[in-house]
Amino acid sequence: MNHAHQRAVDLITRRGVEDIAAADAAWLEAHLALCSECAKYVCLVDNTGRLLRSVAVTATPALVAATQARVHLRAAQWQEQQARVVLIAVSFCIGALSSTLSAWLWWKFGAWAADRMGLTASYFAPGILLVWLLPAVVIAVLMLAFPHPVFERPLTLLLAREREGEN
Repeated sequence: MNHAHQRAVDLITRRGVEDIAAADAAWLEAHLALCSECAKYVCLVDNTGRLLRSVAVTATPALVAATQARVHLRAAQWQEQQARVVLIAVSFCIGALSSTLSAWLWWKFGAWAADRMGLTASYFAPGILLVWLLPAVVIAVLMLAFPHPVFERPLTLLLAREREGEN
């Protein structure tokens, strides 16, 4: 098959599916007028398309049920992911608030302790950074110590099945 025939076959298969350029369409029509082999290919493609459109394709109940189960499972996974995002955002906000509060308290406590001991506040200033980061570090350690997901997969599947009326 030479280059012209390859181009014609490509354009023939593409023209029923997508738009082709006007110049390509004109070239194809001119080529089909001269080439009987490509004209036969056009007839075969058209007949095959008509044949495929004439047959009704229906999904079996098992395929429909399996597809619905997969869609519901994916929806449950997406909801679980969204719940985790919300929990992460809440834990971040709590960590930021508690860090700010603890830094402010350390600042006040450091100034009070420096006054009582007769020291300058610069002795307590490095502790502000430590106390500011401490709640975030504690939350991170707790999240690493208990890495279990909020929603266990078997529980999520059980809830999805129950919601669909299987249990």
